[in-house]
Amino acid sequence: MLAIKQEKMENKFQATLEYLAEYRGVKAATICDDEGLVIGSIGQENIDAEYFSPLALLILEQTNKVLNRLNENPVQSMVIKTNDSWLTIECIDNIILVVNAAIETDELLKVRIGQAVEMIKSHLKDKYPLLEK
Repeated sequence: MLAIKQEKMENKFQATLEYLAEYRGVKAATICDDEGLVIGSIGQENIDAEYFSPLALLILEQTNKVLNRLNENPVQSMVIKTNDSWLTIECIDNIILVVNAAIETDELLKVRIGQAVEMIKSHLKDKYPLLEK
């Protein structure tokens, strides 16, 4: 029984990614740490999570440098839209969630991403209570 409970806890990040991937138009989702180590990913075969984690870190680093010069707080959430994709980056403590969706995906994806962020926060609070600020 204890092994089943432990396995469920370890799979909560993956369950969060699966929850995101269920949404129509989501191509990929990745959870990484603030050093770019991929914790979990899900998505289409032609999309590599190892590309999204360094991309997200680079975007966050450069944006935060500019924000710092403007005396603003660091990025918490960022959405980038291109002609064919919608890239969302969410910072949750030292965890980064990156979601890549087709541009045709409706705006309700924001709600699904918000729920996924809450799932990650809950998992972090349950599994790593000493990390709370």
